[in-house]
Amino acid sequence: MIPIRGAPAKQCRPWVTLGLIAVNVAIFLYQWHLGAEGAANLLRQKGAVAAKLSQPNLVTSYQALKLLPTMFSHLFLHAGWLHLIGNMWVLWLFGEGLEDDLGHWRFLVFYLFCGFFAGLFHVLAAWRLTAPLIGASGAIAGVLGGYLVRRPKADIRTLVFWHLRPNTWQVPAFVYLLLWLGLQFYGLRQGGPVGWVAHLGGFGIGMLTVNYFLPVNAAARPQKAKVRKRRGGKGKKR
Repeated sequence: MIPIRGAPAKQCRPWVTLGLIAVNVAIFLYQWHLGAEGAANLLRQKGAVAAKLSQPNLVTSYQALKLLPTMFSHLFLHAGWLHLIGNMWVLWLFGEGLEDDLGHWRFLVFYLFCGFFAGLFHVLAAWRLTAPLIGASGAIAGVLGGYLVRRPKADIRTLVFWHLRPNTWQVPAFVYLLLWLGLQFYGLRQGGPVGWVAHLGGFGIGMLTVNYFLPVNAAARPQKAKVRKRRGGKGKKR
């Protein structure tokens, strides 16, 4: 089963989702251009290093000007092609529909907001770790959490090879999202170099806060519908 397309946008084109993918690809090409040593130096400088970010006097020190921006810059760095392609594929599958709900700028702020807090959860959980945290996974995990709240039953077009013949099925989004969530808990138990806590933290933040990023008219719409329904109910009783 290979998911190939999420719920298509109905209100606006996913310019921010496409832009984020383009920026991530461009930065990775820049890393590749630097060579192995140059790319490694870039990851050390712009990745989020928990041991440095967890220093008690960080906020009042000059180092904060260098270290705090890494809570965002690490979201655009990747360790290899598979890391990049995997993240960008998931962002494309689920970013389009959520951007359609939130709007361009709100989606961008939501993405960065989730990425920041995913990094913060990583710092709190691995405060002694000197290896840099890199990758868009934390921010994308927030997108997944928001998607589970906003569009749990949206159809994800999926390529399925049944008896060696390719077919397309429509699989509800919550199937993939819950499967992904289960894999994160399994990975957390197994350990390893992956930032599992960042993933779970980003997902949780996305679930809890996505509705606060909705446009005002979209957030008010369900309440208006309820009021009309109640008024209609009273009319029937009369």
